[in-house]
Amino acid sequence: MVAFVLIHLFLMHYATAPSATGAAFVGGRWRGAGWRAFDWTLLVLALTHGVVGVQGMLREVIRRPAVRAALDVTAAAIAVGFAGVGTVAVMAAPLSHHGGIAPEYAWIPSVLVGGLVVIATATYLAVASAGMGIGLRVARREPIGRWHYPGQWAFALNRAAGAGILGFLLVHVLDVALFPLAPDLYDQTVRAYSMPYLIPMEVGLVAAVLYHALDGLRLIALEILDRRATAAGGPSFVAVLALTVGLSLPALAVLLGWRR
Repeated sequence: MVAFVLIHLFLMHYATAPSATGAAFVGGRWRGAGWRAFDWTLLVLALTHGVVGVQGMLREVIRRPAVRAALDVTAAAIAVGFAGVGTVAVMAAPLSHHGGIAPEYAWIPSVLVGGLVVIATATYLAVASAGMGIGLRVARREPIGRWHYPGQWAFALNRAAGAGILGFLLVHVLDVALFPLAPDLYDQTVRAYSMPYLIPMEVGLVAAVLYHALDGLRLIALEILDRRATAAGGPSFVAVLALTVGLSLPALAVLLGWRR
C-alpha cells in the first residue's frame, strides 16, 4: 500500500497542483484500465486501513460492549458505503463526457468544500492547542511527562496523521464521485484546493501521508530487527521527521507556484 500511496501522492501533489486535477485530468488518466485499477486498489487499501485504524483507536477508549458493537457496525457501513461510491465513480469514468446534472445540484461543491474547511479548521485548532499546551509547560519549566520520550511523539503523530488522512479521504471519495455524474461540479470542487485557507491543510496532508508511510516502514524495520534496534528508536524517529519535512517542501513549492 505504501508504494501505491507514494505514487499517487507524487502524481497529485508533485507532478501537478491539486487544483489542476479537474475533469480533463482525471478523464485523461482514466482512459486506460490500468490507472483505473490502480486507483481502485488504492481506494480499497487506504479506506480499509484507515477505517480499521480509527476503529481500533476508538475501541481503546470505549469499554461498553453495546457501544463497541455499534462502533463496529458503523465502521463496516462506512467502509462498504464509501468503497461502493468510489467503485462506481472509477468504473463509470469512461462515460463522463456529458455536461453534468441539473443546476439545482450546484450546492454540492459548496458542501464538499465546506467539509474541507471544517477539516482544515479542526486541524489548525488541534495543532495550535497542542503547541500552546506544550509551550506553556516548557515556559513554566513544568515536567512534560510522557511527551519527553520520542516514542510517545512518534505514536501520537502516527495516529493523528492516520485519522486526518481518513477524514480527507472520505471527503475526497465524495468529490471524485461527482466526476462521472457532473464534471462541471467536480471542477468547481477541485478549484477550491487553490483557496489560501486550505493551502496549509494540503501541505499538512502531504506531510501526514509521508510521515504515516515512513513511520510505518520504520516500525516494521524495528520489529524485524527486534533487540538489535533497541537504541535506534529515537534516532530513527528523528530521521523520519527530517525526511517528512524535506519531502514536503517540494509539494509546498508546487502549491505556492501554482497560485502565482
